Order: sequence, then C-alpha cells, then structure tokens
Amino acid sequence: MRTPIAVALALVPILACAAWAEDAAPKTRDFGAGVTLEQSISLAEVARHPDRYTGNPVLVEGRVTDLCMKKGCWTVLTEGAYTMRVRFHDYGFFLPKDAMGARALVEGIAEVRTLSEREARHYASESRDGDPNAIEGPQREVGFVATGVRLLPEG
Repeated sequence: MRTPIAVALALVPILACAAWAEDAAPKTRDFGAGVTLEQSISLAEVARHPDRYTGNPVLVEGRVTDLCMKKGCWTVLTEGAYTMRVRFHDYGFFLPKDAMGARALVEGIAEVRTLSEREARHYASESRDGDPNAIEGPQREVGFVATGVRLLPEG
C-alpha cells in the first residue's frame, strides 16, 4: 500500500509536465475589447459586398500583411486577393510590430470610404513598403474599424 506522501511525490512529475505543456502551448493575444463574436465571415465576402456588412459588428479573419511601422495604429489584413485596412476604434489600441504575418480575428464594423490623396499618402508613408509618390488622387477603400483583435498562434 502506498502512503499519501508516496502518491503525492509520484504525481509531481506528472503535474510538472502538464504545467509545462500548458505553458508551451501557443497562446492567442487579444487587443482592444477582444473578440466576442463566435461566427466569422470571410474577409473576401466582406470586401466583395461591404454594403451588406456596414452598420453591424462582424468578425473577419485574415493575415496581417502590412502594419503602421510608426505606432501599430492600423493594419492591413489579406485573404487571397482581397485586402482590407483595419483602423482601431477611437485610436484606442495598437498592434505590436511583431504581429506582421500573423493570422488575426478582427471584430468591428466594415466601411467604404474615400481617402483623400493626402491621407492615402500618409498611410503609404507609414507602410512597410509604401510609396507615397505613387498615390495620385482620392482612393476608394473598403476598410474596417475594429473594436477588438485576436492574434492567433500558428499551427
């Protein structure tokens, strides 16, 4: 018969391995108000038909393919051939520069807007590979104002 101490000592390595496995598991990182919606809509669907999704919160998923290199105050998500600039509600949170390339869930409101040449050049100047001089005239953009972002672990 094992004593309670022997049983407890036998469990120590098992518990330590479980704790290590939990710490080693990739974790999500939330920004802003986080993600509360459970059902996502394809970024491509929102980009193709933005008027269907303006006014009500939606959840989209994409890969971070560009990011404000100064503060992280906006990002661009991509899914296939579709891209969408994501700004953060009330300038209330930012993404870290290490978010580049990450998969992300973004919750917020889709919008269609026209950027002035000046604003479009500003975004290009903050972009990783932007060329402000290539911008001519106003630019129509399907965008997104996010209340929360969840960066997903690769896997």
